[in-house]
Amino acid sequence: MAEAIPIMRARGIAVVVDVDDDLTSIHPSNPAYRGYHPRNQWVIDRKNGEYSRNSWHHLVAACREATLVTVSTPALLDVYARQGQGKVIFNHLPSHYYGVDHVDSDRIGWPASLVSHPDDPSAMGGAMARLCADPGAFQVVGDPTGCGYAFGLVRDPSGHDRIIDLYDWPDEVARLGIGVAPLADTKFNRCKSWLKPLELSALGVPWVASPRAEYERLYKRGLKSGYVIGAFADTPRRWYQELNKLQRNPELRAERAAGAREVAEGLRLEPNAWRWLEVWHSAYDLERRRVRAPVVIA
Repeated sequence: MAEAIPIMRARGIAVVVDVDDDLTSIHPSNPAYRGYHPRNQWVIDRKNGEYSRNSWHHLVAACREATLVTVSTPALLDVYARQGQGKVIFNHLPSHYYGVDHVDSDRIGWPASLVSHPDDPSAMGGAMARLCADPGAFQVVGDPTGCGYAFGLVRDPSGHDRIIDLYDWPDEVARLGIGVAPLADTKFNRCKSWLKPLELSALGVPWVASPRAEYERLYKRGLKSGYVIGAFADTPRRWYQELNKLQRNPELRAERAAGAREVAEGLRLEPNAWRWLEVWHSAYDLERRRVRAPVVIA
């Protein structure tokens, strides 16, 4: 696919590549690390006998050759659009995230799994063990395997042993009383978008998160509208304090949930689809000018 881009552009076809994660800095414990690491390209898969053709170098090459690159965070511009051909379009949510019923409770949950977040629970230290002496008081929206050890619990919490359909995901997350979004301070996570707290906000789930750049950006967006939509914690003690505060105060949960829904309302995908269309038109215009430019032979 990366090699096809110069061929398309040679025929005057504009190409826009969209990127949401820094594949060059995937955590080694994430299965995707092995799947995308350049050293594993052309390695035979023992299960199906086929060669792996994946490498994160291909994405870098595709972005370098593209007319324009769209990314979900400013930090991704430094990875995939160093030539200045990038545009940030912050993540939005489709309509099925809105209007979902949420029943308030003091039950804490993590809408993720260790497969894609192998080191992120470590950001909370022993806070979850202090809050949930009974692992049943903590829920994982996803595969809970290994989460007991990761969060310092005596056994794995409840979760899902099946893959959750994308259209069912909002309903499952909305069942949480309080959401946590821990992110270890890594290069990969510094490029992460605000998607996790945005999902929780749209579903009316009050949340506590690690103070990463894009999570803070969403929080500040709320402050500009007069709402405190979440809280941040950067130490196990702070995680415990913020979550304990939410567990003990249903009025605070309701206040933050209502404000968060209001802020998330402005980030619906459908009314903002013009942002992507605008970039595509820009790419088309850039390609037209490039094709029409006179060729100078020295």
